[in-house]
Amino acid sequence: MARFSQPLPDDGDRAAGLIVLLGDQPRDAWRWWRVSSTDAGGAGLESEHSYTPGADAPWGDVDGARVVALVPAVGAPVRIAPRGDMPAAQAVAAARLAPAGLSGAGPAHMAAAAEGDHVLSCRAAQHDMDVWLAELAAAGLDADALVPAALVLPAADEGVVQGEIGGQMLARSRDAAFAGEPELIDALAAGGVRRELAPDALAARLAEIWREPPLNLRQGAYARPRVSFFRLPDWAGLARMAAVLALLGFLILAVEIVRLELDSKALEDKALAAAQQRFPAVTDLASAEAQVNAELLRRGAGGASFGAVTSAVFAAMQPLPDVQLRSLSWQGNGTLAIRAAAPRVEDINTMLIALQADGWEVTVPPETAPDATGATVVDITVRNP
Repeated sequence: MARFSQPLPDDGDRAAGLIVLLGDQPRDAWRWWRVSSTDAGGAGLESEHSYTPGADAPWGDVDGARVVALVPAVGAPVRIAPRGDMPAAQAVAAARLAPAGLSGAGPAHMAAAAEGDHVLSCRAAQHDMDVWLAELAAAGLDADALVPAALVLPAADEGVVQGEIGGQMLARSRDAAFAGEPELIDALAAGGVRRELAPDALAARLAEIWREPPLNLRQGAYARPRVSFFRLPDWAGLARMAAVLALLGFLILAVEIVRLELDSKALEDKALAAAQQRFPAVTDLASAEAQVNAELLRRGAGGASFGAVTSAVFAAMQPLPDVQLRSLSWQGNGTLAIRAAAPRVEDINTMLIALQADGWEVTVPPETAPDATGATVVDITVRNP
């Protein structure tokens, strides 16, 4: 194919790329063309190359390059219908929902796009879409667009336009773009005009397709995923943003800590002042707590009173009918000493665990031994910690 140079839109780092034509069948040879910058500041289509799927990719690093893949017309025929008075978006939606004349067996993918006063619609098998995308991925390509190859041909005002690209025969009439089978062309042309497109004109159309595909099959379920925020190349900006967020988080945490510290200090001062009204000698919260506990013990009240500790012991014994109290002694410092006996040491351990779970401080001797009756006897002290 002849080399063709044509200005292409300024696309930043993506002002150059590839056009690939997939084979009619999986593993068939591809044709590909590189789009490169010209001395005049535009872009040009280079000569045609061949590639066999599975071989090493000859196009090198294509990161950031625009890649357009032409899929075989035999698997992606295009229907062309007048848009009429319908808005473009409505006409495209209607074409996707009602692919008249292109029905077939098996799950299918429907794509549509507006082109001037007409709507282009293509029904491709989902299996074919999966195979085409898998072949491209195996070659290291993530195509920006999948375009039916027959759309390389220009619109036909009358009769049929036909041409050959990469060994594939293509044809396009007013109503359809399809694989250029002679019998099908004869039926659609019906004795009308047949125009053969020259190689230079085909090259020009390839450049136009690369620049602005008339119909991209990568829509709906097969649309390219959105670019992740974390894959953007401005890592310096991301680092600055992360640093600012970390600093703001630290400042917010520091302010919250200071506020809580001030509130806590105010509550401590209030509690100490209340305690000093009853016990003028106290100087801090620790001594105030000691004075309050001593006063409660003297009165036999509070959480360290005889009634509170004894009630806790009886509550722990209640679900254990085999546990018996042999003796019980109250000490002035808030400690209750008991001697418990049970046929099984497990019952006593269950009682001790229940007391500890309720927050009581429990002490037991390091060893236990049965008495003359065979029961396990343990001397235990219980107090409020």
